[in-house]
Amino acid sequence: MPSLSFRVATALASFVTLAAAAPDLRAQVPVQLRCEVTDGSAAGCYYCPGFGHVVKFVGTPLVSGTINLAGYHNQYVRIQGTWNGSAVTVNSIQVTTDSFSLSGNTSIGHRLRSNSMGNPGELALNVVALGTAFSVPFLDLAFQLDPATSVVQGLGVVNGNGEFKSDLDIPNDPSLVGLRLTGQGAILDAAGSLLTTNVDSKVVTP
Repeated sequence: MPSLSFRVATALASFVTLAAAAPDLRAQVPVQLRCEVTDGSAAGCYYCPGFGHVVKFVGTPLVSGTINLAGYHNQYVRIQGTWNGSAVTVNSIQVTTDSFSLSGNTSIGHRLRSNSMGNPGELALNVVALGTAFSVPFLDLAFQLDPATSVVQGLGVVNGNGEFKSDLDIPNDPSLVGLRLTGQGAILDAAGSLLTTNVDSKVVTP
């Protein structure tokens, strides 16, 4: 019989994946997210909508009337605020560490690795998608992947090094070159609290 932690994690994976597809119709939604802040007005940036502060790779605008967000550019942060369907109003922000990465060989015929980072023994979920979006499908947690193309890539326990890794084999198909893959993780900590990670993104190469 599967362990309780495995059954909880399996249910969590199913719920998060399905809930992400459900739109949130509230006008102002409390939200917390982990992300890397960057300059959204940079020329030639594929995800930049022309705003001064955005979530890297996703392009979601970040605004605040009280916090100088420019001081957090190119840093990983944890944000609490509200989501109005088009931008996040930042109420609090603190510098943190990278909590998710994509690594490995992104060439066709090779292997891409997802890595969610947390405390040893926590439950982790790795998700990969072909696009980004921004939604708050469960509690106040930001899901930053396109739900229509999101696939659960791995589910398991964070190891003694604080990592949960899962691999994706990229088919040896030239038509995939140029495809952008984006990933995000979710962590269920020892206290039963759920957190989502920052996103990372890579392009498939020849």
